Amino acid sequence: MKNITNNRRIYLLLILVVILWGVNVVSIKYLTHFFPPLALAPIRLFLASALLLPFAWRQHGYKKLSSREWGPIIGVSMFCIFLHQIVLTTGLTATSGIHGVLILGLNPLFTTIFASLLLKEEFTWAKGIAILFGFSGLLLVVSGSSEGGATLTGDGMMFIATITFVIGSLFVKKATLFVPPLIVTAYSHCLAAIGLLILGLFVNPIWNYPGAYDFWPIAVLLFSSFFSTALGALWWNTAIQQYSKLVLLRPPFSKMALL
Repeated sequence: MKNITNNRRIYLLLILVVILWGVNVVSIKYLTHFFPPLALAPIRLFLASALLLPFAWRQHGYKKLSSREWGPIIGVSMFCIFLHQIVLTTGLTATSGIHGVLILGLNPLFTTIFASLLLKEEFTWAKGIAILFGFSGLLLVVSGSSEGGATLTGDGMMFIATITFVIGSLFVKKATLFVPPLIVTAYSHCLAAIGLLILGLFVNPIWNYPGAYDFWPIAVLLFSSFFSTALGALWWNTAIQQYSKLVLLRPPFSKMALL
């Protein structure tokens, strides 16, 4: 009975995460009208880190990590955050929101394949059929929509964003074997934020566009940073620590947010 209750809590947590991340696709698309992509990414990550790091130190104290523990966290930071944020934010400027949702919907397919190949998790017919039906349903939902602004380059970048996130999620699974999810989330976000800031200093001639400091852009930026990025990542990493199955719910919630 206790296991059933715990399972329900984890699934509820995952549902909340995919809602947040679905809305976040739309939020980032909106924010790219006010911030260059490689300015938006470090700003969001620094805001998320400013929330996560003090909370992590309060909960666990300052935790000195061994090289064995740092390895997977660096992998999370590099693939799941640094590279993912670069190609996601840049890609959404060159494609439509619905195309972005559709391509990100490939996450479960590649996660299952990579987990089977690299983590030796069992790939069952049930998993394959569930992914097939889920992705087919997503295609039916978006096939009737004609979206302007989508380009092959943008779609390609969204595909790369999907792959980097999937690889990063495998590092999360490994990292949380040794380190609490909150520490993994906080430290990986801090590393990625620093890397994105350094990159931004080299490539950004400007860091915002007119209207960036109006009420709604700032409100969306704070929501995206604190809730979708910081809280969403923490809950996701916590769930990955306990379950190897990753959810198939992200695309439908993203689609609803676009309507």
